[in-house]
Amino acid sequence: MPGRGSGAEYKHLKLGDVIRDVTLSISTLTLPSPCKKEGMRVVLLRPTCIWSVIRDTLGRVSEPIRRRIRFTALGIVLLLASASFFTGIQWGLPSREADPFLFGDKTPWTGAEIVALAPKAADDRGADVDANPIADRQHTVVLNETDVQRAEIVRRYRLFSNQPDEMITFMSLSRIRENSGDPRLYQYGGLWIYPVGALIKVVLNPKADQAFYLDHPEAFAKFYVVARVYSALFGIAGAWAVYWIVRRLSGGILIPLASALCFAMLPVVVNLSHEAKPHLAGTVLMLLAIIAASKFVETGRTRFAVLSGALCGAAFGMIISALVAFSIPFVMIALRWDASRRRASVLGAALAAGVAVYAVTNPFVLINSIARPERFKSNLQNSTAMYSTGTTGLGNAIGLIIEGASPLVVAVGIAGATFLFAQRLARRQGAPVGGLLEVSVEGDVGWLLFVPATLVTAMFVVLASRKPPEYARFALLVDVALVVAAFAALGRVKNTLPRAIMAVTLLVFTGVCAWPYWVGFVRDCAPMSSRYVAAKDVKQFTDVGARTLRLSSEPAPYCVPPVDLFKTKLLLAPPGSSGSADVVVSLDPMHARNPMSWADVGFVVVSPMGRLRQWHPATTTNENAGVDSATRPNSATTVSSP
Repeated sequence: MPGRGSGAEYKHLKLGDVIRDVTLSISTLTLPSPCKKEGMRVVLLRPTCIWSVIRDTLGRVSEPIRRRIRFTALGIVLLLASASFFTGIQWGLPSREADPFLFGDKTPWTGAEIVALAPKAADDRGADVDANPIADRQHTVVLNETDVQRAEIVRRYRLFSNQPDEMITFMSLSRIRENSGDPRLYQYGGLWIYPVGALIKVVLNPKADQAFYLDHPEAFAKFYVVARVYSALFGIAGAWAVYWIVRRLSGGILIPLASALCFAMLPVVVNLSHEAKPHLAGTVLMLLAIIAASKFVETGRTRFAVLSGALCGAAFGMIISALVAFSIPFVMIALRWDASRRRASVLGAALAAGVAVYAVTNPFVLINSIARPERFKSNLQNSTAMYSTGTTGLGNAIGLIIEGASPLVVAVGIAGATFLFAQRLARRQGAPVGGLLEVSVEGDVGWLLFVPATLVTAMFVVLASRKPPEYARFALLVDVALVVAAFAALGRVKNTLPRAIMAVTLLVFTGVCAWPYWVGFVRDCAPMSSRYVAAKDVKQFTDVGARTLRLSSEPAPYCVPPVDLFKTKLLLAPPGSSGSADVVVSLDPMHARNPMSWADVGFVVVSPMGRLRQWHPATTTNENAGVDSATRPNSATTVSSP
């Protein structure tokens, strides 16, 4: 529809005509009221007049040209989102840069030697379960006493990335043919595992030769890039979904575009788009399910209900934590004034489609729960620590939501959600809503987002006790709901200038909060990352006689800098005990800028042989160092979360 101030005489103008008219209008000072009598200086000094010119000019444009402008603007926003997601995507990849630190003055082992020495995986275990876990944690353990132990450590530094959970996808894929398609990994769904495997097969044509990749870890590093790109592509789709939902709630074009850009700059989204993990993809599939459900509520067409149900099954098939997506079909049929029989049939069709999609993409969940229960339990029990409940998680949950979405988005989102809810109640009671805000027709997409987001919030709070900052990713749908509420409310502000100022402020503040994450990923792409800076400083101690290193976890590239495996003894003390050693090395949780991320982490090196403490620039933090050390993985094959 034409904008305010438009006339029928401008309906059929072409883009060239519009550009000519804009130039003529400005040159002749034919400005809209109240600016038309005040001259060009007003245009330069008063933003309201600038916006009036733009608004009235766009009002003269025909609908096809307006649609072209809208699509072009959306394309620019999605390109900016792509830049946000793909910048630094090669961070923390495996290489042989660690060999000089791991082997010292010895000749580095070949891939064949490592394969011959390192322990083999067992078929009756989940793909992410440690093949040889440390049985006795009551006493100090020497981690590199034998060549078998050293080979296992070297294998981690040659194949693992700097993110502890990424490798489990490739552990699953490495033996998927031997196990007749069984991924042996069920908290990450088949819609994650199988497409990643297919993309790697098509793009990289991998070799079935672990020794080759141990000799050439840079070739294996490409697997991570492919999987991260798969996740980032869902992030781009998520930006479009947020744009669609906010446009449905508020109308217009600029506020929905700003909301899509804000989504792409959320710290939690920036972080997840750089990781080969399915959490971002699962949330985006829920947003797409909400859009399809909204179309059903609007049109009553069954195909939209079935599509919504299928997308709910796809979200659950992507990651187990997306089970809440199945609340969407129930909300969907409750929002239609249909007969009971009609509602029941539509709900049945939607749920059947969701179950079918999940079953097709995750067939071995059902098969192994019956035929091989030990394998099924092995995988799920490995993640039970992340699902432990507690009664003290509210404060941590609030802090992690603020970290993931930025403080201003949380504050404005809560205020916006409160207003939208009050507005809806007022409309149902027939009362006008006045003041600075105006009523807009939005259908029921808000309820379709509100219900699953509320369920996620409840589960997030219950499970948040003593969780590390990376747990914030499980509140991603909550963060998205806050963005939608914030911008949907802004879209109903009557005055143009306050609306624009608030939207720009949200974008700038969110970008400032996301900046440390972008910087961390870029810095971790550099040859001399924080891990190698710490490794050089540890080497200075070993060069002057240090022979025992006390660690807080088993050596892996994400939690311990590479250290000499032949000249030193690596000691793992019992949990909660100190022990003595020449050098103590641990993650530094005290200086925070990107606490959810594993990129560019810092380390603390403590030694009586030199300065008491050497701090290496860190971009990770935790307000409670004890909690961090208790929740970070203590084994290279134990994931920190599902």
